[in-house]
Amino acid sequence: MTETQRRTGLDPAQPGPAAVEMFAGTRVDLTYDAALHEATAFRPELVVCEPFDFVAPTIASALDVPWAALGISGSVPSELMAALRGRWQEQLDRYSLRMTERLAYLDPYPAFLRQEGEEPEPDGIPVRPVAFDREGDAFDVPAFQEEGRPQALVTFGTTVVDPEAEEATARSLADAGFNVIVAGSHTPTRVAGHVHRAGFVPLARVLPWADVLVSAGGTGTVLAALATGTPMMIRPFHADQPWNAERLTRVGVAETISAFEDSGPTAAKMVATPSYREAAARAAREVGAMTPVSEIVPMLETAVLRHGGDRR
Repeated sequence: MTETQRRTGLDPAQPGPAAVEMFAGTRVDLTYDAALHEATAFRPELVVCEPFDFVAPTIASALDVPWAALGISGSVPSELMAALRGRWQEQLDRYSLRMTERLAYLDPYPAFLRQEGEEPEPDGIPVRPVAFDREGDAFDVPAFQEEGRPQALVTFGTTVVDPEAEEATARSLADAGFNVIVAGSHTPTRVAGHVHRAGFVPLARVLPWADVLVSAGGTGTVLAALATGTPMMIRPFHADQPWNAERLTRVGVAETISAFEDSGPTAAKMVATPSYREAAARAAREVGAMTPVSEIVPMLETAVLRHGGDRR
């Protein structure tokens, strides 16, 4: 990001020309040679990356192997994607490469979050998202002073570090009558009043506890909440978070706020309105019908074997 800011004078955390340069320009320039060296030694038969990584498919092109992309966001505006692909084509031309076949776009975003008129990727395969979990990360729900209060989980994920925003959000929720767990805080503490700062907690351990999730609207958090049927309140910061907030609000599973002090009153309204929980339950059922990752891997294996046979 520092190198991109030096090149462009712009913030690459926001969608626009600097983001295009960072993903399809700077990252390829700084890492391609070293990554290709490692990949050549490893000799992969398939390269899997996320859609904003242009180093991996450049390597796939150099090694003449297929690749697949795993989605990390909803649909990207067509003009932004066109700019990314145009900048990447410049990189392919620089290395005298021709893009090899993309076998699949593994899409963890359910169809109901597509924009009106948006078509799915022609090689798209829906893959069921799940809330992150990890063995060894024990978590026990703390005992609050008043157990009958509604329950709110606050997490701004891994890309937003803003202790003041966490504090303002938790305070607003507690003042509105909630017991609050703040996950992702770097300073875990015991319960203080109606707020518990839990440190890092796998979302699978804590989402079932929450009546409402308050987040920045990042992909991992959003998809985990959809999978568990948890209503959301979103205060977006950057990247694709505003897009996620708009889509989720449109389908009735979330509300979008602009001020952290609005967290408590908005969450209280959501908990008192059954439609949010009903919409979240419908979303969870649709997510549950998507293809599990255990079935995706054999599909990719078959496609790779077929690709190898076609080349022979």
